[in-house]
This record gives sequence, structure tokens and C-alpha cells, in this order.
Amino acid sequence: MSILRPLVAALLAVASATCLDAPALWAAQRWCAPELDALGDHTCFFSPKSQAQRPVRVLVVFLHGLVGEGSSWQWEQQRLMVRAAEAHGFSALMPRGRLGIGPGRDPAVRAWPNSKQAQQAVEAEVLAELGDTRRAVELQRGRFDKVLVFGFSNGAYYATALALRGKLEVDGYGVFAGGSGNKYDALLAASAPRRVPIFVGYGVRDPDHPRQKQLVALLRKQGWKHRAKAANVGHTVTDDQIRTALAFLLSSDGSE
Repeated sequence: MSILRPLVAALLAVASATCLDAPALWAAQRWCAPELDALGDHTCFFSPKSQAQRPVRVLVVFLHGLVGEGSSWQWEQQRLMVRAAEAHGFSALMPRGRLGIGPGRDPAVRAWPNSKQAQQAVEAEVLAELGDTRRAVELQRGRFDKVLVFGFSNGAYYATALALRGKLEVDGYGVFAGGSGNKYDALLAASAPRRVPIFVGYGVRDPDHPRQKQLVALLRKQGWKHRAKAANVGHTVTDDQIRTALAFLLSSDGSE
């Protein structure tokens, strides 16, 4: 307590001096929303009570969109996943991206290694950290029957890159408001060492959605098991898209 009290006092003084709101202040100190379990300072975990009654134990690894350091935007994305986890009975693992590797290499924005240069620099560390936290959760709670990767926006582009390169031993991917199917992606897909089902969700009012349609066209051309669902929304993900993604990815043969 002798250490914590001066720290809290200092934080309150900073908040008062700079007029920071409370959520932004605490987000600067804590990656995970206050109600979530924090695994170290880099990954959040949530498991609903309803999962105990489910015949299949499912873990969803959620890759967030771009997040400014010191904001509370990541909490909103985490809470979206918590609502979905409670509704559908899966556990959620929510890791943290890296600073300085996103658009413009902004040192104050957390993102995922979508460029080849960023992948060479930090991907091994990112995937090792993810593997370690997944193993730690399974050691404590038992192995999951199915493991999926969901990505939103910048996280969806990275989830697509992981899927098309077969980088993770998982059972499927859901990409929402992100992902593309350019010529480089086509080369990756053609030589992927493993192919698991991919769900693509996008909003037709999202200016970026032509890239997601391009990804769907690529998957179709490659004969890659997939499903897509458009919605009359902007740059977001809908409850119906998440529900459809889970139904598709968790079906035994990759079809609803």
C-alpha cells in the first residue's frame, strides 16, 4: 500500500492538471477493461459461465482495430467481444498489438504487423506471446475443442494475412471490416500450407468494403472454403455477422 498510494495520488494529479477524463487516464495505465482478467499487461481474457453447459468448448482470439495509446477505444472493442461471448458461450482471448507498425508508423497507435517489414520485425514476438497466453489459459482451464481467430479492421487485415499464410493451428477465421485479396494475397493463398474456413463480414456503407469483396472473390477462385455476409452498415461489425460467422466456422464440415 505504501507504493500504491503515491502512485494513485500522482495519477490523480496528472488527471487534474491535464483535464483527462477518467476512462482515458485508466486506459493509459491498463490495456484491459477493468472487469476483465488481465494476463500480464498485454492480453485480456473472458469466459462466460454459460460455456460450462456447452458441448463444445470454443476459444476466440480477437485482434483489435487501430487503437491510440492512452485512449479507451480498446475497451469498447473488448466489451463487444464480451457481449458476443456471453450470447454464444465462447471464451475470448484479446491480445494487444504493437506501437509504431500501423499506417504511417505512428508511434502512438497500436496495430498489427500487416506489412512484410513489420512481420519481419515483430511477428515472431507477437505469435510467441499469443501462443504462451493460450497455453497458460488451457493449462488452467483445460484444452479448447475449437479455436477461432476474429479480427476487426486493422486486426481483420492481419487475421487475413495469418489465414492466407497458414501461420496458426486454429480451426477458422472471421474477418470483419477488413481484409483484401490483391495479387500478393493470391500468391500467399496459392501456397498456403493449411486451409481452414474463413468468414468475411463487411458493411456496404464502409468505403473500404470493395477490398473485402475482392477477398471474397479470391477465396472463391482459390476454392477456399468461405462464407461472406454484407450488412447495411459502415465500418463496424454486426451481431448477426458474428452469429453467422460462428455458425459457419463451428459446423463440422465448414457449412451451415
